[in-house]
Amino acid sequence: MSPLVETTNPSVWISGNAGLVEVVVVRRKRKRLALVVETDGEVQCRIPSRCAQRTAETFIFAHQDWILRTIARMKDRVGRPRPQYAEGAAHYFLGQRYQLETCQNLQSKAQVRNSALLVRAASDDPTQIQKRLEDWYRTQADLIFNQRLSALVECFGLQMASSLKVRKMKAKWGSCSQSGVITLNLWLITQDVKAIDYVILHELCHLKHFDHTPAFYAYLAEFMPDWRARKALLV
Repeated sequence: MSPLVETTNPSVWISGNAGLVEVVVVRRKRKRLALVVETDGEVQCRIPSRCAQRTAETFIFAHQDWILRTIARMKDRVGRPRPQYAEGAAHYFLGQRYQLETCQNLQSKAQVRNSALLVRAASDDPTQIQKRLEDWYRTQADLIFNQRLSALVECFGLQMASSLKVRKMKAKWGSCSQSGVITLNLWLITQDVKAIDYVILHELCHLKHFDHTPAFYAYLAEFMPDWRARKALLV
């Protein structure tokens, strides 16, 4: 029996083992269609403003297996709780877990020390600790992401991105614009290096295949045959 069911605007419904799944159609100023499963379980199909509803439906139905797999994977995964900024709270860097240590000091800085992330700030106010720690994460991300980007380009002889940007992103680990700008999620720096390399290579491959067709994934697999295992490391 086909898992496709009747659709209504602006949502599309698909059928899975656990029942009906709503896919919310969101119109935005964009050029491509994209599917996103949010951390709270909401599924969105983001489409260009003038895209026909029927086109969105066709796109969703063509990717329904991916939607259901992604939802199941997110339910099975415990996930990391929202970061806390009190003494002893858990934080991650390059896939490793560290305990937060704070120290009141006018010379604000953060650093890894043994199994701890030591943050020095002018006060022990959680907002101050958060700012110092995020500043440190951003510095590390700028350095390490650029290093890994250059290493992957050189290793595989790929086209270099026109630029690399780092910012906080809610729904994805990275993106690639048609002008060749790769943007990476700041919080990717908390992930395992193997997963970081996967995300960067994924975006580099979009410089040749600006889509997610079988040709794109075949191209990705040429350079990283284990990309699925690396992708599964992302939490």
